[in-house]
Amino acid sequence: MELLTHDPYLDTIKRTLEDKKYKELYKKEKNNKIKKFMKQELDITNYISLPKGLANMIFFIGFLVVPYIVGIAFIFFIIAQASFDIFLGINIKEYPVYWAIGYEVIATLLLLIIVKSAINFKTSN
Repeated sequence: MELLTHDPYLDTIKRTLEDKKYKELYKKEKNNKIKKFMKQELDITNYISLPKGLANMIFFIGFLVVPYIVGIAFIFFIIAQASFDIFLGINIKEYPVYWAIGYEVIATLLLLIIVKSAINFKTSN
């Protein structure tokens, strides 16, 4: 009896097994990319160079001042519609209120940046 050199059923089974193998490989590679993205280290010294002794003090002052300024800017531009008269009419004289509003604005912007970064990371890979 003559051996078949081309068996369509055998070829189909081989292709199916190879497809499963490639799908599993792709799934593992995708999971590795996600884990790699989540394990990225963010070191602030890569972006800002400060002396070691002053860094903590500057970050603390920035933590107090930046949200306050953002809160005042948000209320002036968004709520008072950039009108100084309306801004003065708003009777909020408390530092913590401005700070909390600024903090929430900054937190929202950072969350949007994180989501955008994750979407860009997913589409680039």
